[in-house]
Amino acid sequence: MKRDRLWKSGALLALGLVATGCGTAANGGGQTATSASQAAASSQPVTITFWYGVGTTLSQDIQQMVQQFNKTHPGIKVVATYQGSYSGGGEEQQKLLAAIKAGDPPTIAQIEVHAMPVFAASGQLLDLTNLMQSSSIDKPSNFLPGILVSTQYQGRYYGVPFNRSVPVLYYNKTLFAKAHIASPPSNWTELAADAKKLTSGAGSNKIYGFEPLVDWWPWEYAVESGGGSILSADLKRATFDQPPALSILETEQSLVKQGYAKVETGPNYWDLMTQDFINGQVAMDIDSIGSAGKVTKGVGDKFQWGTALLPRSKTLAVPPGGGDLAIFKDATPAQQKAAWTFIQWWTSPKQSVQWSTETGYLPVQKADLKDPVYQAYLKQHPQYRTAIEELQYEHPSPASPAYLAVLQPVQQALQGIFDEGKPVAATMHQAAEAADQNLG
Repeated sequence: MKRDRLWKSGALLALGLVATGCGTAANGGGQTATSASQAAASSQPVTITFWYGVGTTLSQDIQQMVQQFNKTHPGIKVVATYQGSYSGGGEEQQKLLAAIKAGDPPTIAQIEVHAMPVFAASGQLLDLTNLMQSSSIDKPSNFLPGILVSTQYQGRYYGVPFNRSVPVLYYNKTLFAKAHIASPPSNWTELAADAKKLTSGAGSNKIYGFEPLVDWWPWEYAVESGGGSILSADLKRATFDQPPALSILETEQSLVKQGYAKVETGPNYWDLMTQDFINGQVAMDIDSIGSAGKVTKGVGDKFQWGTALLPRSKTLAVPPGGGDLAIFKDATPAQQKAAWTFIQWWTSPKQSVQWSTETGYLPVQKADLKDPVYQAYLKQHPQYRTAIEELQYEHPSPASPAYLAVLQPVQQALQGIFDEGKPVAATMHQAAEAADQNLG
């Protein structure tokens, strides 16, 4: 993960959205040359650019929905382009930061939830607070509880939920029944005990009880659910090396060292972990709800599986995942108005349900859950209910513009702890010292 370069923040400006129109002549109702050109211009659709960072089939889904919008909104033309991964420090983020520096950003962009402070602090995003509060569609009270935690910076809204996810516990119901375990674990004491019962076999035939995801996203959950904190209240100091923040990591590492859990390494560690569960090689793992579609297809009728709330420790704090939509403030008033029309269309219940059922991402509106199409979808895919339930426990990540630079040493530390067996406390202390330097 590359460290993002931050440029100086400008003043946060709230720009009004002004409708454009044709001028009329003052003499006899005839049009002047200027007003005639304005009339011609107004007959052309307002073009807005939309940068996003999810590829393959998700990119195809976005393009299809953009085509739907363009057909039903002849006065607006959305040009959507895939710009590489939107993840922390990914290609889309780097292109956006470069475009801001060059003074040529897109109209709309997908912003990874942890990167929102980076872009909001740049002063280049349109403050959406007043627009959301006056909207019949995107009023804050219309959204599901917890879904807006990543869309704010210093008390103002700069994004609207787009592709949103949370980590959940996946478990193999068939293996649980074989081990005479009636239900998934609700806390880490139970998880550790269950992992030992679920582990069986040896060599290539070994089934592990658990597989932790060696990634900073579930690490956020581990720190805060263990009773710790990631940064100090003033966001100037790393605090994730304190004992409460280490308890879940220590439990996970202990299971690995004792042979009750396995880990995957290398650049494809996440996909490999998901595949381990699909292959029946692990009985439990912590994965994104966004992987449920892949699991459904991969498992087929090989075994029964389900999802459950992340196990509690001291509490349950679920980190946000995915991305939000933001508008860049240097767009013209007409483009800003068109962009807001597009965002409201995308997040309205009909389109929100379409996006969720096609991709597996979370619905964002309360009304989505009452939609007959989505109710039928949940009946067919009950595993998604867990993610919706977890939203009430969603907790914002630290709103520091330097947060991505904190996560870099954290990811390296996690790899050392799980890939190399380094001691948890000492390794995270070193990561905290590195994070402090980056914060400074």
